[in-house]
Amino acid sequence: MENMNPESLLRKAQALGDDIKEMESIDVLGAYCQAQTRIKANRKKSLYNQLMRYAAFLTLPLLLSSLILGYLYFGGVEAEEKYAEIIAARGSVIRYELPDHSVVWLNSGSTLRYPTVFKKENRMVELKGEAYFEVEADKKRPFYVNTPEGLSVYVYGTKFNVTAYDDDDYVETVLEKGKVNVITPCKETIVLTPGEQLHYDRQTQKSIKNKVDVYGKVAWKDGKLIFRNASLEEIFKRLERHFNVDIKLNNEFGKEYKYRATFRNETLSQILDYLAKSVTLKWKIQEPEQQSDGTLTKTKIIVDLY
Repeated sequence: MENMNPESLLRKAQALGDDIKEMESIDVLGAYCQAQTRIKANRKKSLYNQLMRYAAFLTLPLLLSSLILGYLYFGGVEAEEKYAEIIAARGSVIRYELPDHSVVWLNSGSTLRYPTVFKKENRMVELKGEAYFEVEADKKRPFYVNTPEGLSVYVYGTKFNVTAYDDDDYVETVLEKGKVNVITPCKETIVLTPGEQLHYDRQTQKSIKNKVDVYGKVAWKDGKLIFRNASLEEIFKRLERHFNVDIKLNNEFGKEYKYRATFRNETLSQILDYLAKSVTLKWKIQEPEQQSDGTLTKTKIIVDLY
């Protein structure tokens, strides 16, 4: 070893001491903790970023579905309406409750078509034949009865009768309670009050409003046949529907007769016998015949008036 003077040795010892102090001053544990904290922070950040990517991936379809449903609900194309039909066979009367809790009676040979769910702004039904309505009151949603020739009846809650058979040359509306608005095919609106009837002639397209015996017009729903100043032709047409038969009237001398009568549980034969008491009238029954398709024809009644 080289000989070193005391001054040089002192400087080296001082330098070594400074290095040792610097090393001792390093906080190894603190540095370790800081390093661990940075590692955990980096891992959390990486996991957060990854989760956000997954969330975005999962949320996008949900967001699109929500937008589509919102569009369809608030402003898009409405779901297709579904309809149901009630049919009263010839010779029967049916009582039925509609989705809004309104009640309808259908007379023989009638059909009522209605949506299975009524719209928010109105309640519309289509009638062929005759029906008596007890409409559940709803001031925000009018109830419409539409007939094939374009005549409509609308109410907000009331009791009324509509007759619109295809083989009749007229359409009638009779109001029992409340108020009825009738819109004719000519777009004329006529208001009825209780006890009034609107008679619309399909041929002339003219409407006549007059007072009537309301119960006589609507008693059919209770199984009654009430005639007030009715001709034989009118009586026979109603008997045909009520008993599901065909009646042929041979008026030999063209005489006109008017009847006032009420029938409840009488058979067709009893009614014809009653009519024959006041006029020279004979009648006979032709029994049903089997057709080529295996079905039977209607019972036919031949009436001769002398």
